[in-house]
Amino acid sequence: MKKTVIVLMGSIAVAMCFAACSSDDNNGSMPPENEETTDSVQTGTELVVDSAEVWSERDGNRIFGMMYYNSASSKKQPAVILSHSSSLTHEAMSGYALAIAKMGYAAYCFDFCGGSDKSKSDGKTDEMTVFTEVEDLRSVAKTVKSQANVEPSQVYLLGSSQGGLVSALLADECPDDFAGMILFYPAFNIPEMVKMFSGFGDWGDFGDFGNWGDFGNWGDFGGMMSMSEAYINSIKDFDVWSHIGKFSKPVCIIHGTADMIVPISNSEKAVGLYPSATLNKIEGANHGFNAANLGSMGSMMGASADYDSVVLPIVGSFLKSDK
Repeated sequence: MKKTVIVLMGSIAVAMCFAACSSDDNNGSMPPENEETTDSVQTGTELVVDSAEVWSERDGNRIFGMMYYNSASSKKQPAVILSHSSSLTHEAMSGYALAIAKMGYAAYCFDFCGGSDKSKSDGKTDEMTVFTEVEDLRSVAKTVKSQANVEPSQVYLLGSSQGGLVSALLADECPDDFAGMILFYPAFNIPEMVKMFSGFGDWGDFGDFGNWGDFGNWGDFGGMMSMSEAYINSIKDFDVWSHIGKFSKPVCIIHGTADMIVPISNSEKAVGLYPSATLNKIEGANHGFNAANLGSMGSMMGASADYDSVVLPIVGSFLKSDK
């Protein structure tokens, strides 16, 4: 398929709080039986969306997640698994999950093990690496596919920043397991960032640097600077580009032209590697399309957080066109 590049202008709107080789093994129960179900969300002419806690497990660690789905439908639903950025939680993606559920999909967002000190999943932050997150996502995919209301042949991945890299790595490992992939400003440059920041001192000083006051709260950027020695050593010499691009299903990449953390050139390079990919450029957007995903860094640098009115239609159009 010919790759196209769509350049869009960001518009001011109300920001919505929106981030495996898998088998059909039963690793979870159909919602709402897995955990307590929240109240339904009545959306007028839109679908009625229910939500439920659905847990997965990886190497003895329990993984917390929320499933949003249309309880009124008796049909199996296509599903989207949303993976959050570094140092964030499922809450950063919950708004996106709700919006996608209103489009007629089961949408699942979760906390990576050790992904944040606010994570509801098990695991310590100093044990988390990009590759433990790949394994988390692998387990989550098994659970999502096992849900009685999910069509296992129509499961999509959606990841932001580090969650985008994790999604891309898993999709290349298991290209037949997923129907397509959506990547928000995927952090394909993490090894380069790690090498750059390692110049600040030894591994101990490197880890302490990210805890200097507000610097430790800078979303992906601050999270990167405070990563553990295990994280750094596992990724610093990793060649991302030789581990992505083989996934042949449709890929939708969405990236801001003003991204100060992951230059858009990374996505321009990536879209040339995938057999069927589209790059959607969001003019003026920084690293994160809304307040829930920008973190402190975006507000400190004056970044706008009002691009979801542009981003969501792209997501919806991609999913609809791939049905």
